[in-house]
Amino acid sequence: MGRSIKGNSALARPYRDLVWLAYLTLPPDGGERRLVLAHRLAARALLRHPGDLPAARLRVLTRALRHRLRPWLGPARRLEVVPAVVRSGEHAFTTSLESLPAPARAAYAMTRLEGLPPEETRRILGQASVPEPSIALALVDALEDEHGSAIPHRPAADPTLARVYGRAAPRWLTALGTVLLLLGGASIPYWLDNGTPATGATTTLTLQRVPAETWRTTTTLDIRAWHPRGALIDDRRLTTRALRAWQGSVRPEALYGVSPAPPSTDPQLLYADKVDGGTIVLMRDPGRIARYAESRGVASLEIFPEPRPQPDGSSPLKLSGSRYLLPPWVEEVSAATLSRLGARWRVIPVSGGVTAPIPPVQTGACWRGPVLRLRAPAVAGGLPYTMIDFGRLALANIYHQPPPPAEIDRSGPPEIENLAAFNVWAYLGCNLPFPPTEVQAATAWEFWSGSLPEQATGRWLCTRFTNTDGTNTTRATLLAYAQGHTTAIPTGERTNTWDCSRLEHDIVSGTWWKAPSGRWHYLAGASRQITQLSITGLGVTDVIANSPFAFAPGPIGGTAPRTKITLKAVTSEGDVPPTFQQTYEP
Repeated sequence: MGRSIKGNSALARPYRDLVWLAYLTLPPDGGERRLVLAHRLAARALLRHPGDLPAARLRVLTRALRHRLRPWLGPARRLEVVPAVVRSGEHAFTTSLESLPAPARAAYAMTRLEGLPPEETRRILGQASVPEPSIALALVDALEDEHGSAIPHRPAADPTLARVYGRAAPRWLTALGTVLLLLGGASIPYWLDNGTPATGATTTLTLQRVPAETWRTTTTLDIRAWHPRGALIDDRRLTTRALRAWQGSVRPEALYGVSPAPPSTDPQLLYADKVDGGTIVLMRDPGRIARYAESRGVASLEIFPEPRPQPDGSSPLKLSGSRYLLPPWVEEVSAATLSRLGARWRVIPVSGGVTAPIPPVQTGACWRGPVLRLRAPAVAGGLPYTMIDFGRLALANIYHQPPPPAEIDRSGPPEIENLAAFNVWAYLGCNLPFPPTEVQAATAWEFWSGSLPEQATGRWLCTRFTNTDGTNTTRATLLAYAQGHTTAIPTGERTNTWDCSRLEHDIVSGTWWKAPSGRWHYLAGASRQITQLSITGLGVTDVIANSPFAFAPGPIGGTAPRTKITLKAVTSEGDVPPTFQQTYEP
């Protein structure tokens, strides 16, 4: 079997670097032939130049730059060999990297992965007869500028980790022996990571299909009633690869606490088609949705929590960064952005249940949506419902409860639709850290609004995020308007409560606020049922008010006081509401 690089630490690192160099320099559309050839070039170079890494590197580079990949005609067509996906969130970066010319991809491998200085890389490229090596290095810098250089980006797939599976379900040992023969072009077997070879495919599960129009015969309008859509749902090779990926041929990225385990029952096929230059397959296992993607020969698998059934309407599922698969009963879609000037709805074309592109909107640090309004004429009288994209697989219902004297509906706050609601959410989109999970519903509850000291005005909100796993986060925020400028002040947070829902309306919150004169005031605002409110603490005059608002003057200038302030509130029925305050260490 020859020497084992896995067992030779002196050879393992150079071999990895040379495989990366060969793989990235070879044409990106080479498929499995590209992977096998990358290992063969690296192995032969190390055998020809033992102990001379610069010579081996130059040999790999010159041959990879000259090589033109031909279709694979080898004896092992019953096997499929692909690089393992280790970073499923890096597909956009990988696509941009592979669109660069071969010298630039080689420069990326040498400078970013191997760690060579730019000057040495420039010299090596020149030795390999690359014209204008400086242009190749400049393209690498431009690539990182485009995708952000604060966090190092890396390709999604790792060619030093091979995934092997059989097209005709061969035995595991046959698959392993054949791939060792392929990758051992110079009698050097190469297995990295923890030394565990990829598992073979299994054919015990099949993708189930819900008949079309099933949703018209059931009262359970959730994903279980979705029939498969997309032009490639009958492409058995594609759907088999997708199912095989979920069974273990691709390392999954399990998000928001969902299990990464393979499905134990036949998954439901939801979608299969080409989307924005890649190929997407959506599958459902009870409680989970898997999104399988192929782009430029790289496969990835992401697993999300399944959206819970919504009485106000089911969520679309995101296929890519800008297209959505709609519930089969939804026929009309409009989109808008979160704007302080209100909603400007535009009709979105729909074809085969998939929307035209609706790009995400972000202005600086502000998340602006998009917000979708969906209408299903055949369901619930065709009443529209509104959802927002928080960057997850599914969208979240979005609501706004106006401040008093607006009535509180016993069934819950209304969906956002007017200028005031969009204005509030536009401010929150710039100031709230959204929960790092799948959000089912988001509600901005204005529990108080009115005058602040020194002719300022304020709106106090309790924002509630309900997650698909049943947890929730509630945050209080004061929007203070003074001298033409609005300041958003976070004023406390609580988790896993009934706060600001139809089950718990009452709340009190307090914060320090600096007035235009430079004087600090401690402000306390409460919901409409509060009949007594008090502020006590070191550095302020004790205040008791028989209203839902009170304030106590504090010091002038400097930073916000960090003394402990005690808030007490009582409702008309004698109940004590939950209190939201920022906590400070003295």
